[in-house]
Amino acid sequence: MKDAQLFIIGVCLLPSMFIAPAMAKTSMDSILESQAIPCSSELIQLADATLKTNPHRILSYTDKSDDIHLFNALAVTSYRDRDSHVSFHGVKNTAGRCDTSVTESYVLQTSCSDARHEAFSKWDFQGKLNDRTYVLNSKRIKGKQAFLTDQLPNICLVTTRQLISN
Repeated sequence: MKDAQLFIIGVCLLPSMFIAPAMAKTSMDSILESQAIPCSSELIQLADATLKTNPHRILSYTDKSDDIHLFNALAVTSYRDRDSHVSFHGVKNTAGRCDTSVTESYVLQTSCSDARHEAFSKWDFQGKLNDRTYVLNSKRIKGKQAFLTDQLPNICLVTTRQLISN
């Protein structure tokens, strides 16, 4: 009897192994469905990769449905330990292809020196913008930078940006 039960459970679960999981839908999908925006597919992919399944809200710069050449939207997204602001941009370049960017800012409750060693240890040091701001380049993600700026004794303002040129 146990073998029959296991067989039935296995047969019921087998199809789920072959069904690809649906892409997580972000608020970007809803905004771009209601507007004729250049670069919409690129922006949807960028939002999916950035926001993942984290709770978020997005506000586009304009809600007009006419064809604009530059798209901008700001999101607030929640992680388990902090919230962040995420800005998305998309524009058609002179070749008619889409260039997009994403910029995210948040605060860490630690010094930037500690953040550099803990969260950004695998990033290359590029330089300093001023005496309190480090500029780092991601080794894993082409075109991604981080800016770490000391605020109070144990607060670090972090801004990351990624430019995707096509």
